[in-house]
Amino acid sequence: MKFEQILGQYSIKSKLIETVAHNRVSHSQLFYGPEGNGSLLLAIAYSQYLLCESPSATDSCGTCIPCKQVSSFNYPDLHFVYPVTKTQNSSKNPTSIEFLSEWKNVVTNEQYFGVYRWLQELGVENKQALISVHESASVLSKLQLKSYSGRKKIMILWMPERMNIAAANKLLKLLEEPPSETVFLLVGEDPDALLKTINSRCQKVFVPKLSLDITTKFLTDTEGLDTKAALVIARLADGNIALAKNLAERAEIYKDYATLFSTWVRNCYSAKLIHIIEWSEKCGRFHREKLKDYLTFCSNTFRDSLNIHFESMDDFSSVFKEINFKLQDFSKFIHEKNTPRILEELDNAAYDIGRNANARVVLTDLSLNVARLLRVKP
Repeated sequence: MKFEQILGQYSIKSKLIETVAHNRVSHSQLFYGPEGNGSLLLAIAYSQYLLCESPSATDSCGTCIPCKQVSSFNYPDLHFVYPVTKTQNSSKNPTSIEFLSEWKNVVTNEQYFGVYRWLQELGVENKQALISVHESASVLSKLQLKSYSGRKKIMILWMPERMNIAAANKLLKLLEEPPSETVFLLVGEDPDALLKTINSRCQKVFVPKLSLDITTKFLTDTEGLDTKAALVIARLADGNIALAKNLAERAEIYKDYATLFSTWVRNCYSAKLIHIIEWSEKCGRFHREKLKDYLTFCSNTFRDSLNIHFESMDDFSSVFKEINFKLQDFSKFIHEKNTPRILEELDNAAYDIGRNANARVVLTDLSLNVARLLRVKP
């Protein structure tokens, strides 16, 4: 994986290359930011640059033996750790190495993906994947071995916020006393979910969401969409390439989201408690990651409804035209006084659901709060 193969993130790429040029490579780094931004790809490309035998001022060569081995996931001193769970074919206490073929497949073919897509690859989307203490023991044993190549040993740990407490404490000991010539690259979305002591020992690399232009161009060039359709999906994806690909491949999903949204806000405004509870029951049966995606869709729609007051948003409302819901009319109830509070409620709901709260209770509470806020006057 070369830097040039990764969408956007030009300033991040330059800063990472500078750390190598000035010999300022921190032994513990945390790449973090929203899903679908390319954080994992940046960590892999950075690893390849660190191990490359003939790097240029802008990228790894891509042709030397270490580069080829990293690209094919065969470099002996590059290790990956990611959340796993017990499956029909796994051991009782599974670790990442048991799912290496699935990992290679999803990283190579998907590149931009989230936890839910990873669970689908494992065939366990209804389960909770974790990084366990057994994984930490495996990491320790690998890093204690002498480097095969005589160069750096690199450990890429994806979604470290999914470590249990025992695993996190073992990792902390490694970060406090790292083996020589070892680099830890943690790649996650929510650094606040990590132990504070782990957070404090990592150099932070914030990877922002991708721009609307880059997402739109990706959809036209890679997914073959026309410009107008690409723009609609890019706005819905909000910089999340994984979601953009998903929406492009399954166009009906955002039509379903739009239908759910229109039903929800109508019931909230009319304060129909029975219908609100029915909606909460229906959405509460979604897989956790799908529900979080839907709440992101709702947040984006509220933002778009507010923006209608300031500029023409025909592209934003096209998905709603198909279901006869006029976003222009709905925007009359959305203004600068209630929108920030509605968005905060949606963020809180997504956070609680991500922490395994009862989805139906969370959604009912969210709906009652939104019902109240929709009645706030400008």
